[in-house]
Amino acid sequence: MTTVDQSYDIVWVETDAELASWCKYWSTLDVIAVDTEFLRRTTYYPITGLIQISEGEKAVLIDPQTITEWAPLKSLMVDLSVIKVFHACSEDLDVFDRLLGVLPTPFYDTQIGEAYANGQWSVSYVKLIQSYLNIEVAKDETRSDWTVRPLTEAQKRYAALDVIYLAKVYPQQIEMLQKKAMLEWALEDCDTLKWQYKQNGDPEANWSNVKAAWRLSPKSLTLLRLLFIWREEQAKLENVPKGQVLKDRSLWAIAKFMPDHHKAIAKIEDLTGKQHRLYGDTILEKVKVVQSLSGDEYQLMLPTPLPSQAGELSKSIKSYIKQRSEELGVAPEAVMKRKLLDPIVRYLYEGGELDWSNPAMLGWRKDKIVEPILSNFGEQPSN
Repeated sequence: MTTVDQSYDIVWVETDAELASWCKYWSTLDVIAVDTEFLRRTTYYPITGLIQISEGEKAVLIDPQTITEWAPLKSLMVDLSVIKVFHACSEDLDVFDRLLGVLPTPFYDTQIGEAYANGQWSVSYVKLIQSYLNIEVAKDETRSDWTVRPLTEAQKRYAALDVIYLAKVYPQQIEMLQKKAMLEWALEDCDTLKWQYKQNGDPEANWSNVKAAWRLSPKSLTLLRLLFIWREEQAKLENVPKGQVLKDRSLWAIAKFMPDHHKAIAKIEDLTGKQHRLYGDTILEKVKVVQSLSGDEYQLMLPTPLPSQAGELSKSIKSYIKQRSEELGVAPEAVMKRKLLDPIVRYLYEGGELDWSNPAMLGWRKDKIVEPILSNFGEQPSN
């Protein structure tokens, strides 16, 4: 393993004019590598500390504390002629969504690509660079506070090399995927990642995922949904983590016991005195709303966990997935994640309708994985 001390051009950009000039240059390229540094310890929204972009030779470090005109970068991020390359970009998507109001398009994630290129799931950036470039990356600055100025030279170098190396890995990984005829598969999963990001930010799509929500009655589920959506809005308003407003356990307990006075609220699990003072009246208001509803206005019961008898079916399908992953030379998780497997097992065991709304169920995976599972382990539904 080698540690490279080669010098690269590192450019610090802190004015609107400089940013516009660089964005004009990047718009002439086919590919750029992108990374961000941010903080998110005590806030709902990420605090952007730095944006790095490179074509593989020069690293440009953009200071969000001094830039006021983001339109050129916003245009670049949605320029369909420029591929934006990231590594493990789910949190970077959040940064650009918050800062620019757009998601990078088109983008490519080398972590996703590696699941197909070498069958490595959720590979770290350090391991990726070791594998492709034989370079040992120092991660001394991983936990730096990127909002403090001035940044040290070590911080700048660390941030710059992240995108310089990434730009050099990209063409090698693409070549491997093309040889395996799996580039389109990886690109489909990149699109799915964007879909999943939007789903994760939608409380309507997530309230029923609160642990043990299936144990609640329709009336309690109705309260859980109202509280969950309210908590999301409140966390955004205060710009604090959702758990600082109320933890999931507290939401569940409130929904279960439906407290109708402050003494009852004080007994709720994991609810602090401060939370009671700040949100007690709102909780009572939500309970009152649900109490005023008729039974036909309640949420429907959630599906109960599958019985243990379904375990053999799940085990058989997992074995099939592992076999297919070995045949294809890709990571088993890339063949099918548990979030996709569970509803398929439920469908095959109980019948009903299979949800095809997740794009990961479609594309290459539908033809080569999902439909064979439905054919081999049960009747295939029409859709």
